[in-house]
Amino acid sequence: MKLDIDIFDQARLETYVSKRAGETKAGQSLKLLGSTDPNKFAKSLADLKKSGVRYAIILIPEDIGPRANLGRPGADEAPEAFLKYFLNVQANRFFEYDKLCLIGNVALTDLIKEANELKPSQIDEMRTLCARVDERVVPIICEIAKAGFEPIVIGGGNNNSFPTLKGLAEAFNEQRAGTRFSVVNCDPHADFRIIEGRHSGNAFTYAHEAGLLKKYCVLGLHENYNSEDMLTRLDEADFRYFHYEDFAVRQESAFEEEVMAAIDYLSDGEFVGCELDIDGIAYVPSSAMTPFGISPEQAAYYIHAVAACLNVRYLHLSEGAPKCVTDDGSRRVGKILTLMVVTYLKAREDYSSNQVPSLGKDEANVCERGSK
Repeated sequence: MKLDIDIFDQARLETYVSKRAGETKAGQSLKLLGSTDPNKFAKSLADLKKSGVRYAIILIPEDIGPRANLGRPGADEAPEAFLKYFLNVQANRFFEYDKLCLIGNVALTDLIKEANELKPSQIDEMRTLCARVDERVVPIICEIAKAGFEPIVIGGGNNNSFPTLKGLAEAFNEQRAGTRFSVVNCDPHADFRIIEGRHSGNAFTYAHEAGLLKKYCVLGLHENYNSEDMLTRLDEADFRYFHYEDFAVRQESAFEEEVMAAIDYLSDGEFVGCELDIDGIAYVPSSAMTPFGISPEQAAYYIHAVAACLNVRYLHLSEGAPKCVTDDGSRRVGKILTLMVVTYLKAREDYSSNQVPSLGKDEANVCERGSK
């Protein structure tokens, strides 16, 4: 099978790393594939797995999904913003970056070019292009999962949740037919819009219709920005959602309590997906940027708790769009994505070593149930 992938080499990696005497950066410690030839992708992954690598970063530089959902462009720039900051964090005692590999980009330059040539009225054509993005993401995620890595998927819109889930399911189905995922999505929007052609607002509708979801819950859902029809269909599917207004406005609960309720709901899931839509964080550049939402620290806590308590099989960070602001959006998006990825990596190491994360007593009890 032909893979549309742009694999990074050492020379390209080094363009991002700011070296300093006496210091070691993540970009100097993590692993790359042994070959940039897509035809040798599976073998290169297998070789890295033998060396002790557990996690693999794959970047999806596209904004076709958000534009197909009538959103603003710019999510294609998130991977570049991320690399500038992530590759320069300190490699120290808190995480061993040689357990991580950086793969590269899903190759989408031609599809982006086609999208840029479309008129605003050509929504159906944009949604067709989004489906073609799916076709390129699925086999790459499948190969990463078959090799035994946990994918960390960055960039593009929430449309990429669907091909990520599909690729993982195809990989796991080779060993266990009928694999379904329990997914938590920290997002103001449920992304459960009707099936009307692919876009960033209906990834989980397509995943549900494809039989990929065992459970699905939305954390931090904004009451004003989800239609009654969508809420009804979530109810009919017996999926859960936790309201932003409950903890942020009415203060009927704390954010940490909502996170733990989501973990408890998903605690029987053998295959768990962790999703964070960047547009749920206040003032972070995205196609649906909001002046109100959770803080970066709350977002990091969410990832920490979920990844340390549950058998998470992937992390997906979507919708960051640096150019949606006039100031230094790249710095904000890059640093926030970096915080989320590093938080995830450390929490997954806690999970694999059976360490209960640093949470309150009641929260730790929930995590102990989820990790059994």
